[in-house]
Amino acid sequence: MASDYDAAGGLLVQSILAGDTKVDNRERLGAKVPIQLFQAMRLVALGSAMEDMIGDGSRALVYQAGQRLGNVLGGAVMPQAEGDLDKYVGLIQGVTQELGIGFVVIDKVDLDAGEINMHLDECVSCAGITGMSAPICNFEAGMVGGLIKTFVGRSVKAVETRCHAIGDKTCGVDVKIL
Repeated sequence: MASDYDAAGGLLVQSILAGDTKVDNRERLGAKVPIQLFQAMRLVALGSAMEDMIGDGSRALVYQAGQRLGNVLGGAVMPQAEGDLDKYVGLIQGVTQELGIGFVVIDKVDLDAGEINMHLDECVSCAGITGMSAPICNFEAGMVGGLIKTFVGRSVKAVETRCHAIGDKTCGVDVKIL
């Protein structure tokens, strides 16, 4: 039996893919929230609070949460992609732009070598944040990993190699298909 989180997530994905812009019980505030609120939830509630509870393993948990979202989003658009990577990427780009996650750009695809490199412009998690000592977009790296894992049907390892928060112009994610 699916948990309430899974059930709610399924409803959200259906709503997103249907292009619903109205949200019940948000008549005055609407469907959008300020980016700073999202960042506070993502970095303080999800990242920092987990770090306090479990230490260094928090980055892996945040990555896994992102991978779960990538699996769900990827699975939702997979039938429309019909096994075509370009179509799949186009559908994912549409969803990530519509949701304000960022602009997903494919830099390199070498399926024979099992490598996909991409970057995320205007990343929702680190936009406006600078001076960090390490990349902070573990959630997005996990999401990208989940998206690729769903398409190829194999395990992957996705690593954030660039991040706006450490001074890069974009967030880069390198994916190795295992």
